[in-house]
Amino acid sequence: MTVGGLKANVLRGGKGEPLILLHGLGASSYSWRYTLPELAKHYEVFAPDLPGFGRTDKPWDFDYSIHGLHTWIISFMDHLGLKTARFAGNSMGGVLSLWTAMEAPSRVERMALLGTPAYVENRPKMLWPLSWPVVGRLYEWALGDTTLRFIANATYVDKSKVDEKLVAEYGLALKTAAGRRAVAQFVRHAIPADHRERIKGYRGVRHATLVLVGEHDIMVGRAGAERLVKDMPNATLCFLDAAGHAPHEDAPERVNARLVEFFRS
Repeated sequence: MTVGGLKANVLRGGKGEPLILLHGLGASSYSWRYTLPELAKHYEVFAPDLPGFGRTDKPWDFDYSIHGLHTWIISFMDHLGLKTARFAGNSMGGVLSLWTAMEAPSRVERMALLGTPAYVENRPKMLWPLSWPVVGRLYEWALGDTTLRFIANATYVDKSKVDEKLVAEYGLALKTAAGRRAVAQFVRHAIPADHRERIKGYRGVRHATLVLVGEHDIMVGRAGAERLVKDMPNATLCFLDAAGHAPHEDAPERVNARLVEFFRS
């Protein structure tokens, strides 16, 4: 479908009330391959490749900040005629879900935040050099399968998930200069100038929220998840052993069960 002037790749399934799945940085709708079929038994599920990622267009001049992607998500909902929806987001997708709940609270019914880096100290350290002068441009140019495999092996507890299909899917966008730039630009704008005020604003988010984190999530960790639950008045913590930064891929059966329980409660 064409949304906001961009040709977007969207996975869609099921019938019922709408549920939107938002993938993480450098990933795509492929990350929900284990989740969408299960949730589609209960909801109409939409999993877009966000602008710059997967098979969606990657304009050079797109605003790849949190605000820019959030604005596109609202356009996506408007295009589908969705006044409100449930949200589940992993990593960057969780940040976008939280931002949407803060900026457009009526559009979010409730949300599940999986491995969501909600604080500055949770920023992706392995990718942070992309924000450095000079070095960042070289790092951006070098993004590809080798970098992807390195990051994937640090992301998943179940190393069997790092197979050729995963590398091909997540590496697709990185084969283009525009795709590499989308990742780099998001990292460069990942910390808004008003981030301190926005963090204080978490206390005003009244949506029912599931904060789900894997035991081996080296980016967010238990401390980051517990802090977020403490800052949000209606948040619940779900801590999963034997799972990393992408728990819905590492432990799909357990995550799916928890998501269905949360969204139906």
